[in-house]
Amino acid sequence: MTRRFASLRVLAALMLPMGGGLAHGDDRPAATGLNEIFRTHDLAILGDVKHGVPARVGFFASEELFAAMAAEGVRHVAIEMPRVLGRQAMGVETEADVEAFAQDIIRSQRWHFVDPDHPNEESSVTQHRVASALGRQVLLARRYGINPIFYDFNNPLGGFRTINDPVYRCLADLSTMTWVRYGLDEKVTKADRDAAIMRERFSHDDELAQYIEAAVTRGGGGKLVVIPGYAHAVLPGGLAERLEQRLRRQAAVVGVFTDGGEEGQFVDFLAEQAQLLQVDLSRAPQFRYRISTGTIEREVEPQRYAGLDYARQRRMPPVCQQIAGVD
Repeated sequence: MTRRFASLRVLAALMLPMGGGLAHGDDRPAATGLNEIFRTHDLAILGDVKHGVPARVGFFASEELFAAMAAEGVRHVAIEMPRVLGRQAMGVETEADVEAFAQDIIRSQRWHFVDPDHPNEESSVTQHRVASALGRQVLLARRYGINPIFYDFNNPLGGFRTINDPVYRCLADLSTMTWVRYGLDEKVTKADRDAAIMRERFSHDDELAQYIEAAVTRGGGGKLVVIPGYAHAVLPGGLAERLEQRLRRQAAVVGVFTDGGEEGQFVDFLAEQAQLLQVDLSRAPQFRYRISTGTIEREVEPQRYAGLDYARQRRMPPVCQQIAGVD
């Protein structure tokens, strides 16, 4: 029997001013500064810098965002939603359907959403906020004639056909008997297990990119906007990079923030995440979008991200060396 370790709660959380927001014509939605990005790029990546924050959840499911995409000719929007939920959400046609969809998700108790600013709170409000936002994204995409693509895996561990991260491989392959015999629950920390899960998920970004590419091709091509967690947008070999290679387009990578305060704390937050997961988050976004003002600004200090590469500090639990023989 293979050991299955606990899935994460909050590790899935995962850029400053050039001047004013980019101008757009009077006939375009006035509430968002993203129009210029959508107008000038066939591939735009809107990185959610911390999953579950109310203002960002609301923005990604807002009329203004979908109106801006439609005004600039965006044909497809790829949403980080489990595919099984996406198929269910395609039945959403009205606001009442959005509410029914959200209630179905909550009743199933299969999906768990967390507000990272209040990680220890079990909140029914957070569950409803995120679930209804997923349904509303589908409703708005259909309303504005944009093809929604649901590209995320259907379970926390991904159901991977291959395993890439050596620590994840080691821990997943250890038998229940081995865990009990050596008391590994006390020797392998939850932080190491959770980090391995996240690294394994990130390592399969090309599978996600392949899925998105196929959906775009079936839909006749055209402009694509992708809404992933921020790490997927900047990791070497991550989703943004893989889509650039597959679609032969240069991506505009945008970090989406709630306000200036969040921006000011962001590099410190990334450093914590990069060290916790032992990954490379040193690539800076090209643009920063601020929801509170509706403005977008080009990143002018990419060098401050340079020290966020912790990939070479990956921790190998001793059991993986002693039992699994992993170097």
